[in-house]
Amino acid sequence: MSRPRPVYLIDYSCYRPPDHLKAPYNSFLEHTRLTGDFDESSLEFQHEILERSRLGEETYVPQAMHNIPPTPSMAVAKEEAEEVMYGTLDILFRNTNVNPKDIGILIVNCSLFNLTPSLSAMIVNKYKLRGNIRSFNLGGMGCSAGVIAVDLAKDMLQVHRNTYAVVVSIENITQNWYFGNKKSMLIPNYLFRVEGSAILLSIGGELSISSFMW
Repeated sequence: MSRPRPVYLIDYSCYRPPDHLKAPYNSFLEHTRLTGDFDESSLEFQHEILERSRLGEETYVPQAMHNIPPTPSMAVAKEEAEEVMYGTLDILFRNTNVNPKDIGILIVNCSLFNLTPSLSAMIVNKYKLRGNIRSFNLGGMGCSAGVIAVDLAKDMLQVHRNTYAVVVSIENITQNWYFGNKKSMLIPNYLFRVEGSAILLSIGGELSISSFMW
């Protein structure tokens, strides 16, 4: 009875932004030039990094970065977080037919953007999750936070059984775009985009759909 029970991935969802936020190579580079924040050496460096990144032509950047000049602020960063988190969870709940009230564990990780109320609290309020939900907000932990969040959900499900765990993983770049000519600081501009994912986890046996287990 004390042996850990397997934890299953029930389903997952990924957020796809609207087409007007798309940033193909040529448009992205031209927009970067028009901002007037970069010298010629930095522009050439950014062109090389973008070609080597292999991100593809269908990536997305926040609305604030499409404006000339860019208009980053706390308010629009919050809007970006809401669009990504809620868009991802709407898909997850729709595909699984899981009632949000059945979620007993919620873990949200976002390294670069943390505010009060927390991102996890925003989700709890948005979907009217139950009052005794175990919610966690992981921030400032880099890319490893996604793995840490899943491991935390696994451990929590061993203790709090007969429930579901949801892990939401996003990043937020509205306020974290670099406007300058230090080349090492420019690289994240070409690695991060508007994105997010959510996964639904459960102790083995709760649902018949499963993809993998620990």
